[in-house]
Amino acid sequence: MAQWLARGFVWLGRKVAGLSPPARARLAHGLVRLPWVNTRRRRIASINLALCFPQWDAAAHRALLQRTLRSNATGALETLCAWFASREQLAGGAHISGLAHLHAALAEGRGVVVVGAHYDGIELAMRHVADAMGQPMPILVRRHNNPAIESAIAQARERYAGQVFDKKDIAGFAAQVRAGKAVFYVPDQNAARRTVFVPFLGVQAATLGAIGGVLQRCGGRVLLLWAQRDAQGVQQITLTPAWPDWPSSDDTATAARYMQWIGESLQAAPEQYLWVHRRFKTRPPGELPIY
Repeated sequence: MAQWLARGFVWLGRKVAGLSPPARARLAHGLVRLPWVNTRRRRIASINLALCFPQWDAAAHRALLQRTLRSNATGALETLCAWFASREQLAGGAHISGLAHLHAALAEGRGVVVVGAHYDGIELAMRHVADAMGQPMPILVRRHNNPAIESAIAQARERYAGQVFDKKDIAGFAAQVRAGKAVFYVPDQNAARRTVFVPFLGVQAATLGAIGGVLQRCGGRVLLLWAQRDAQGVQQITLTPAWPDWPSSDDTATAARYMQWIGESLQAAPEQYLWVHRRFKTRPPGELPIY
């Protein structure tokens, strides 16, 4: 049964990969209208948006929630494109600014850690950057719970990543950077262990306290990656050098600066952040559950 599920997943991914950006957007809008698809995610996104944008009135919240559900659904389809589309199918789908920073660091013989965040198009943005560089860029991930589906995802990711490392394999991941390669690192989701609590849009968010330790262990240059989907469905991707004093020896300060950057960067298109994720699931001691 699991193998058939995995085959169906791959078939779906290849079909979605053949769609144009407008067609993907139409499909996403249709999926959002299916209540059985959206009930749980709608509730999570609604809670997150109310927490992070308390200054908005009820009408503004409803409008943002609808945009968020459509955008996050589009992002899910873009993820399938990142995994299954050919270079030809992705051609013209992104404009990348700051790629010279990545070329310069690699030309020095230094590895690079490209740090992103869970805006809904992150996987497609990473694929575009790796394709533009013309070389694999390994990634650190949380494995899917279904082994058959995880196997299909890992094989698809390897098309642009070369190697996919489990989130616990920091040693293997860091070795890639020390060998002079560029890698992707996206550590902004809820952390249940090795946690520090830092503000994210005014809400205490359980964040991985080991971000600085991972980056220091890697030892390469650090770049920040942000992407925003424009009205035509084209990703506007920006690569910038990280702050000179980041990461620091203070785990909380390192995580706080990272989450502050995310909060500032998403303001231009707040609906494109992954609000359907239970970002505030882990609470400080004594606080009641949010979801």
